[in-house]
Amino acid sequence: MSQENVDVVRAWVAALNRKDLDALLEIADPDAEYMTYLASLSGGVGTYRGHEGIEQFLRDLADAWEWFRVDVDGYRDLGECVLMEGRIEAKGAASGLAVEKELAWLVDFREGTGPGRFRRVRYFATPTAALEAVGLSE
Repeated sequence: MSQENVDVVRAWVAALNRKDLDALLEIADPDAEYMTYLASLSGGVGTYRGHEGIEQFLRDLADAWEWFRVDVDGYRDLGECVLMEGRIEAKGAASGLAVEKELAWLVDFREGTGPGRFRRVRYFATPTAALEAVGLSE
């Protein structure tokens, strides 16, 4: 198990929950892709790219949600990526609507990204869907 990759994913969750841009950029490859759940449903439309994209994602998150939190139930090292299972909880900034959604994430690491840096984050409706995306099954 690549404990270093799991540690990076844990740091990503902590930084995202704090809305800590500097910490997110420190662990993101300069060419990183951040594909939100809605982007994954639309074939990638709305994917955030690079450090500027991550900065824009945090601005969009702050505009849309009064508060937003990722809660993780578990991490699985899959070699070049880490599967994370958990949920998002949020409250709409304009609507006040509370949202809770079970999700899975794949955080990809590839050669050339440098130690301690992720290359891509993708959201999935289920862990099964995430595993299928990398050619695996439960």
